[in-house]
Amino acid sequence: MADPGSTRRLGLDAAPEGLSIAQDVLNTAPIAGSGVSDLLGDVASARCSMDAAVALWAEQTGSDTPVVTLGESDLEPLRELRDELRRWLLDPTAGLGRTATLAVALRRDGAIYTPDGIGADQITGLVTTELVIASRTGRLRRLKTCANHACRAAFYDGSPGATRTWHDVKTCGNTANLRASRARRRTRSA
Repeated sequence: MADPGSTRRLGLDAAPEGLSIAQDVLNTAPIAGSGVSDLLGDVASARCSMDAAVALWAEQTGSDTPVVTLGESDLEPLRELRDELRRWLLDPTAGLGRTATLAVALRRDGAIYTPDGIGADQITGLVTTELVIASRTGRLRRLKTCANHACRAAFYDGSPGATRTWHDVKTCGNTANLRASRARRRTRSA
């Protein structure tokens, strides 16, 4: 059975047009108390999740699927990328200081780009490139992390006004709203 990818394992739809690569990197993170493990915890799970992420990126962008070879030395740079991305999404003023190297071929029907380098550098190249493209098209504002601090799943907000807060209102949203309601009742009772 093929790896469903880090985003699909959470039951979420992938961000469109290549932005899914950033979402997939974010969703490799563990979620405490939920049984969702760290997909960058070992080489085997990192390879499976990044292979699925790169395959989806290629499908979305109409590109050839690049071969990404990950080793033990790529795990820490990928975890750092994931953590930096999460901080940046939560606070865009934090900045994202990444260098990307790409091979670009210009055609009459558009540019074809593939990651250069090896391992984590390839993933970093794809992620930063897609973030730049998404920032230019307005899609980047729709890539969010769940407001539930215990969850922080990355989701693409396809709502008309891009106003979603929770990756899933039935789980994270209801829990937070119930806690807030109980807190208000306690305050009124006191």
